[in-house]
Amino acid sequence: MKDSNLPDYYESIFHQLLEHTTDMECKFLLLDQVLEVGDKKEIPMLNRLIMNKIEPTLKKKALKIKSDLLNKLQALPAQEDEKLPASLCFLYDEFDIRPPKEKMDAEIDFEISLEILAHK
Repeated sequence: MKDSNLPDYYESIFHQLLEHTTDMECKFLLLDQVLEVGDKKEIPMLNRLIMNKIEPTLKKKALKIKSDLLNKLQALPAQEDEKLPASLCFLYDEFDIRPPKEKMDAEIDFEISLEILAHK
């Protein structure tokens, strides 16, 4: 959910991490991760880093990551509507079942105790 009172760069999951990291090597590692897992929400945060006049090496790295991320995002295929494969439809007929009509509630929490990991 977007808060209209906050700047766009706050939507980035990396913003807080980069803001509170003092080690330059850690910042570079985080920027590498932006390229790996980032999406369009990272662009305003990268723009903010590019405008940073204090750390020129960080600015240079942010420019490269932004360019690479934009290329990566353009190369991704547009998401299509979720369609069921034909083979799954045949399985539904075979077992006389149907897919759920509604999506699962996002608030449902399947709490699993960590004790099950202790059993061998």
